Amino acid sequence: MQVEETKFIKLQCIVCGKSYPPDTHSTCTACGGVLSAEYLLDCAIDLRRKRSMWQFREYLAPIEVSNIVSMEEGWTPIIRAENYARKIGLGSRSLLCKMEGQNPSGSFKDRAASLSVSLARQWKKPGIFLASSGNAAAATAAYCARGGVQCLILFRDDSTLSKLSQIAMYGPYLVRVKDLFKNPDSVLRALQLTQEALPDWMNGFIWAKYNPLILDALKTIAYEIVASGSEPGYVFVPTAGGDLLFGLYKGFRELKTLGQIKEIPKMVVVQGSYPSPTVDAVEGKIEGDAQSEFTLAGALRSDMISDHAIVAIKDSKGFGIKVSNNAILEAHNLVAKTDGIFCEVSSATAFAAISKSIRNGRIQKDETVCSIVTGNGFKDFYPPFNDISQIPLAASPEYMKSVLAKMFS
Repeated sequence: MQVEETKFIKLQCIVCGKSYPPDTHSTCTACGGVLSAEYLLDCAIDLRRKRSMWQFREYLAPIEVSNIVSMEEGWTPIIRAENYARKIGLGSRSLLCKMEGQNPSGSFKDRAASLSVSLARQWKKPGIFLASSGNAAAATAAYCARGGVQCLILFRDDSTLSKLSQIAMYGPYLVRVKDLFKNPDSVLRALQLTQEALPDWMNGFIWAKYNPLILDALKTIAYEIVASGSEPGYVFVPTAGGDLLFGLYKGFRELKTLGQIKEIPKMVVVQGSYPSPTVDAVEGKIEGDAQSEFTLAGALRSDMISDHAIVAIKDSKGFGIKVSNNAILEAHNLVAKTDGIFCEVSSATAFAAISKSIRNGRIQKDETVCSIVTGNGFKDFYPPFNDISQIPLAASPEYMKSVLAKMFS
């Protein structure tokens, strides 16, 4: 079979530099650092738009052509939220939105799932299992269905019904696990026991500490941002495990190494009020933090510390910011009403964080800012009304004039 040309060299610890083979599913055995794939950067990356993220396959893991499972993920639109920008005091042309919710299953995780399932086929694995709060499960289940690979999802017992319904449509095996993401040890233990029960299956948990190759799919977002002609000063990233933030940083870093951009954007980690382990690690725990306010951003409810994300934030001279539930809901509603952007609640944390950053002076009003809109609104949202009876009713067409007269009076 033909193997696509690749510039992949090795997996390497980002802390001590020790090298590992590509199928390594762990952190560095010498120092515990996260592993990252290294590539030969000897020529410019072709940023001309093509059909999917796989146009960048030279900078992804080596996979035979016949094993690539794709639904033309990637090349999601970049739009400007001009009205929301004006509302929060930013220049009207300054807020870029990378609309990852327009991937096939509705989130940025499609990129990682496409690479993950392709690797499973390459390594001749009969199935993939993973733990997920929703988006990774939907994406992996969708690509497993397309690629003819069995799929087992361990999901948290408080997952939203809207996300679970989508996941179930793809036909995976489903298991609820109480306290799955209570702490890092609980999810890692669940995955370990699953691997023991299914030794031939691939652990497809989308987290660099388990699958460092997979997050390279996420760096293609950075390639696409630059391909659009944009070089934002800041990139705001809703963060749980930290792979998206590090993947973006890695993509920008590669482009800078090749001289295709002048500077790496400042990476900003965004989390809810609680838990917020990565923001706390970057900014320091603030006295009086409202830890009792458990974030309603379901995809970000994780206590996993993101060591690789911290490296990206510090190297890019970025920062961390946490946002309250009220701020998230306000931004979620406002960006929909002003610019027609319907995103999942977890994505709205980035919009809330941008507004807060302007108010507290951490970014200036003339900066170009990019918000990573991680998922489609139908994934998880809070509707503006709870009962259809709250909407005015015309008892028949003959009552339309009177209802509208009252509505617009």
